[in-house]
Amino acid sequence: MENKITKNKAVGVLLFLIAIAGIIILICRIAFYQYEYHPQNAPVDYGRFNVLSYFTIQSNFVCCLYFLMVALGIFGNQKAQKIGFSPTVGALITLYVLVAGVTYNMGFVVKMSPPLTYDTPYHAFISCMQMFYHVLMPVVAVSLWCFPLKNEKLGIKCILSSGIYPLAYSVFSIIRGALFEPTYYPYPFYNPAWIWQTFMGDKPMNLAVAYLLIAVLLAFGIALFIGIEALLVLIHNKRVRQSIHKA
Repeated sequence: MENKITKNKAVGVLLFLIAIAGIIILICRIAFYQYEYHPQNAPVDYGRFNVLSYFTIQSNFVCCLYFLMVALGIFGNQKAQKIGFSPTVGALITLYVLVAGVTYNMGFVVKMSPPLTYDTPYHAFISCMQMFYHVLMPVVAVSLWCFPLKNEKLGIKCILSSGIYPLAYSVFSIIRGALFEPTYYPYPFYNPAWIWQTFMGDKPMNLAVAYLLIAVLLAFGIALFIGIEALLVLIHNKRVRQSIHKA
C-alpha cells in the first residue's frame, strides 16, 4: 500500500528541481574550480576533481539521484519507483546526508568548518553550495523520510548495513592519505598527525598509537551511524503503523 505523498505531483516537482539544482551546482563547482591557498584547509592544489573525495559530495550526489527517482516515481515511472520508493534506499541516503549536514554545522562550533564568505562571486557560490548540501538537502531528506513512500517496515538488516559505506569510505581515505602523494585527508580526523596533536599535544609522535586512536574514533563513528539509523528506522516503522491503522 502506498501513501498519498506518492501521488502528490507538487512534491514530485519540488524534488525534481532540488535534484537538478544539486547536480548543476556540482558540475559548476568542477567546471569553474579555482585554487586558493589556505594553510589549514587548502595547503596544496589537489585539482578540481578532488571535491569528489568528500563524503558530503558523494552522499549528496547520490541523494540527488534518489530525489530524481522519487520524483519520476511520483509521476508514474514504475522502474524509478523500485528505487525511489524503497524504504531501505531512503533510510541509508537520509542517514548519510543527515550526518554530513550535522557534522558540518557542528564544525562551526569547534572551528573546523571553513567560514562562509561572500566577498567575491566565487566565494559566494562556494558558500551557497555549502548551505545547499549541508542544510537544504538534509532538511528535505529528513522531511521526506517522515512521510513513508511505501508501507513497508524495516528491520535490523537495514540498521546494521548502514555502517558499511562510512567504514569503507573511512578506510579508503586513511589508506589514501598514508600511501599516496601528495598526502591528502578529506577530513582531519583521518590524519594521524592531527589526531596525535589533538589528543597528545607536544609529546613525541607515536604512529601506532595515533592509528589506534583513529581506530577507536572510527568504531565510535560507525556505532553512531548505526545508532542514528536505528532512530530513523524507528520513526519510519512508527509512521508505517500509523498509516496502516488509518487505512
